[in-house]
Amino acid sequence: MRFLIRPPKIIRQLYKQSVWRKEQKKPTIYLTFDDGPIPELTPWLLDILKKYHIKATFFCIGDNVRKHSEIVQKIISKQHSVGNHTYSHLKGWKTKTKTKTYISNTEACEIKLN
Repeated sequence: MRFLIRPPKIIRQLYKQSVWRKEQKKPTIYLTFDDGPIPELTPWLLDILKKYHIKATFFCIGDNVRKHSEIVQKIISKQHSVGNHTYSHLKGWKTKTKTKTYISNTEACEIKLN
């Protein structure tokens, strides 16, 4: 059985430059985690991923990165990917003065690599 999950057509049309589908030689799952790093959860999760030789992408909130940079460094050292999930988890569609505020908040999220 095959399940395809795709964003609505309107979203795909708004972001035509984005890649929405990629042919794979074998079935592939991309595992992602949002809103971290969280000290009560992320280290445990990294241990589970290591146990099963799984790589994932962690979309981090800048303020959490600031508070728990050592966990971000551990994510990176374990060769997982890291993505930007804004500095303070703004809701893009609900943010007043969307473009300026949201982009500034996204740019404030810095992850320094050792």
